[in-house]
Amino acid sequence: MFRKKNKRTTGKRGYTQERLAEIAEIEPRSLSKIECGVTFPSKSLASIADSLEISLPHLFEFNHIEKTVDTMKDDIRNNLDKLNSEQIKVVYRLLLSMYQ
Repeated sequence: MFRKKNKRTTGKRGYTQERLAEIAEIEPRSLSKIECGVTFPSKSLASIADSLEISLPHLFEFNHIEKTVDTMKDDIRNNLDKLNSEQIKVVYRLLLSMYQ
């Protein structure tokens, strides 16, 4: 979902993935990993948001999702139990990065 959101936002600005990576001062491969959800480095996410001139939380607004907030919360709770300790740490850092 992040990849779709990012492609829409970069497309509106006329940026390619390579150009956004250059502006954000990260490697294109790192940007691809972020878009795919493989990694969520808060410094890189902040740099991407700055490069797109949007807020960090805006990167994670998915208004196109047709689920209710309560359903999304339930999905999050149910999936947290499936994560190992390292994945929980990634989720925790991601949440912190959205509000710092």
